[in-house]
Amino acid sequence: MAGWNVSRGKVIHIGFPRVGDRRILDPAFAIPASVGVSHISYLSPLLAVVVGIVHAGLAPVIVVGGVKPNIVLVAMVLVTCLGGFLPGITWAFAAGLTANLLVGEPLGAIPLTLLVVAAMVAAGGRLLGGLIWIYPVAAAFVGSIVADVGSLLVSQLVADVVAGTPPVGLLLAAATFNAAIMALLLYPARAFAQRHASEEAPAW
Repeated sequence: MAGWNVSRGKVIHIGFPRVGDRRILDPAFAIPASVGVSHISYLSPLLAVVVGIVHAGLAPVIVVGGVKPNIVLVAMVLVTCLGGFLPGITWAFAAGLTANLLVGEPLGAIPLTLLVVAAMVAAGGRLLGGLIWIYPVAAAFVGSIVADVGSLLVSQLVADVVAGTPPVGLLLAAATFNAAIMALLLYPARAFAQRHASEEAPAW
């Protein structure tokens, strides 16, 4: 289907998606144009701070199979997959710093590891972002391992202790737990993004 507009004697063709167009049928194009474009709304940093507070309050008391959820990591990976690199690193810094100030981790450890993971997730999204229901879960799994190993290394550097072998079993269990949380949150997060993202005015 096409539209035509006549202006000053010139015919201007205006194209519209045809029925059956991939942009209509493919779920990857179901999110409004503002989602996936690297801009940040005024609400986004505030939500990141709230998630950091929730992480500090809930993560220490929720234990499943001997591991705790990394709420800020899951939220940051989700935002990066849906919004892109700039929103991802904003959440990594704002949520990570907030959580770091409220828990006993070495200062800067959480935002530093989250920034590394955000960069990895954004880079991987350029290659695998089309796997919209698989990539975020896989990114949460791998990102959890990277973040936990990074936190262990930072803790060992700050505490000046001899580096030991990372607890592989716990790392994998925590990564699986975080990936499961991502799988549960992915559909409602995408639905929320489709409905509200285009209504948020970008702050920058």
